[in-house]
Amino acid sequence: MNRIGSLATRMVAFVAAIGMVCALMPTAALADSGRIVTLGANLNDQERATVLNFFGLTEADLKNLSVVTVTNEDERAHLASSVDIAVIGDKTYSCSYIQPTTSGGIYVQTANLTYVTNYMLYNALQTAGVKNCNLVVTAPYPVSGTGALTGVFMAYESQGQQLDEAKEEVATQELVTTAQLTETYGDGVAEVISDVKDQVISNEQILTDEQIRQVVQGVAASQGLRLTDADLDRIMQLVSHLQQLGYDASAFDVTLSDFESKLQEVTQKAQEAGGVLDAIGNFFQGIIDWFKGLFGGNVPSVEDVSQSAQDFFSGFNTDVFQWDGAQQ
Repeated sequence: MNRIGSLATRMVAFVAAIGMVCALMPTAALADSGRIVTLGANLNDQERATVLNFFGLTEADLKNLSVVTVTNEDERAHLASSVDIAVIGDKTYSCSYIQPTTSGGIYVQTANLTYVTNYMLYNALQTAGVKNCNLVVTAPYPVSGTGALTGVFMAYESQGQQLDEAKEEVATQELVTTAQLTETYGDGVAEVISDVKDQVISNEQILTDEQIRQVVQGVAASQGLRLTDADLDRIMQLVSHLQQLGYDASAFDVTLSDFESKLQEVTQKAQEAGGVLDAIGNFFQGIIDWFKGLFGGNVPSVEDVSQSAQDFFSGFNTDVFQWDGAQQ
């Protein structure tokens, strides 16, 4: 799931095996209890306290968690090949709180990000090889969020879980490309890229650049987006690069349309019931058959998945920051 947006945390738990943080890569998975906090190195004491308050944590709590400090040099090392230095800047304020999980998919929620959305982060994590987790990314005041992946990548590295560098690079390229194109075309770009990835990776044959371009054109048209030739080529080149990295097709089998429909359902229930926790539980109970389809029958229990999400996201202090998109 990605986030269950308004009152709920936007859900993008829709990866059969995908989906900023989790039982990453096709290899090992971190334990549910191994929570990690990443903090921007340039936070002052007040800003740090504000972020921790939002996370529902105290300085004392950090002693029982893994804590990673992210510097601007770290950002440049991870992002400079894909992101303009002017965008990265010279200070780091973005923070993340990660709960690696072993099942259930990816849940991403953001607060105070003005440019990068949770679905962009979800898509990028999927591309990087992450499979399952709960993740929140924020900053003490509104920031673009383009460097948000750095802390997530470093969090995994700090636990001895090395992401594939090539996948990490293309994930960053995807995040930046989606963010830039979204400024022109709106949120539908994320859906287009997600659907194109699904179609190309699930194809039994390696597609040529021209064939991928045709897929992009068709998906964009179906979503009502009229991309320029240059932007069609940008997406084609991104997916062409991704195609060469040897992904399991099952990692890209859920589209944003599925995500959005489920998001609307759970948000409506949350608003009607006046309680997000009951809505989340009811939501999972109602789509157990859908989960079985995603996980090929090897599905985690509804109770386990919903409880994991509830335990994590219900602990945040949204009196400090509202979730992004809370007014949608």
